[in-house]
Amino acid sequence: MSKKLNIGLLTTSPAANKKLIETIEARGHTCKILNPEKLYLYISEHQQGYDRFYIETEGAEPERIHAKNIDAVIPRLGASVTWGSAVLRFLTENLGIYCYNSAWGHIMAGDKGFTLQRLSSAGIRVPRTIICESPAHVAWAVEKLGMPIIIKTTHGSKGKTVGIVDSARSANSMFEFCFNAGLKCLLEEYIDSGSTDYRVWVVGDRVAVTMKRTAANKNEFKANVSLGGRGEKAQLSEEDEQLCIKAAQCLGLGVAGVDLMKHKDTGQSYVIEANSNPGTKVIEYTGHNVFEDVVKLVEDNCKKAGSNETSASISARHDLLMSVNLMSNIDQLLRNNEQMKTALIENLKVLGKSL
Repeated sequence: MSKKLNIGLLTTSPAANKKLIETIEARGHTCKILNPEKLYLYISEHQQGYDRFYIETEGAEPERIHAKNIDAVIPRLGASVTWGSAVLRFLTENLGIYCYNSAWGHIMAGDKGFTLQRLSSAGIRVPRTIICESPAHVAWAVEKLGMPIIIKTTHGSKGKTVGIVDSARSANSMFEFCFNAGLKCLLEEYIDSGSTDYRVWVVGDRVAVTMKRTAANKNEFKANVSLGGRGEKAQLSEEDEQLCIKAAQCLGLGVAGVDLMKHKDTGQSYVIEANSNPGTKVIEYTGHNVFEDVVKLVEDNCKKAGSNETSASISARHDLLMSVNLMSNIDQLLRNNEQMKTALIENLKVLGKSL
């Protein structure tokens, strides 16, 4: 058993995270609820860094929480991802508290369009997708993607804001509705997976558990268990597992629920999205308490050089990934100047060795 840790649970809903709290305490640690909506972030004027944070009380002043008394933060942000990510960034980068996820990872995973762009730039296969703000050329988009077509909002969870249309007329009408309602949407190629997909819990550098999800009936294309779908434990190939691990890592997420879909005829695998706050139904359907893996990851990382260094390295690795991505995007510009390209690659190698 590792040393006793003081773990901050960053969530607005402790009741929804009862199993996680029980797991933390069962492993001999203490759990401090940090509701981001009740926290005050104090940014000091001192160059040496005297930033701190406080939590709301019933008294006249909030209570200061000393960063040294929090060994690690486990984020379960849900709908509060925007402000929650700002709080997480402050706790990890300003105060040096360990967390396996980067704040930017939560922001990216919370936006389906952003997620798909990032995954594609990292060489991960995703469905053909068109993202735009105007419904002026929906017929062209439908021609590019084929029918049927998936339309989904860029923000949303549990399959609640995902629809399917089977004609250009329906697609145009649906996209115009979303546009007029001020909803950010994207159009996506339909992958015929036989109404099944896989929720893959990535923890650290491995897959902790995989749940196969099957739609409630043959006429339903969404397999989400929150919508009545069935779940069961499954085992993916090593190739598919590595694909999911790569997806989580390129998004700056040490813990993620990666959604994988396999075409029923070709067997081709596609990463649909990644969740920084994956649901807990996986425990019920697979019998595997994935929070054991999460807390063990925290224990292992808190054993290392120290919370400050660990948090900083996570942020730095994410920045390096973004730099490498930038390198690939400007490759075309550098092709006629091999000397400049070589120098940039060497600089990135030096940066990588320093992390």
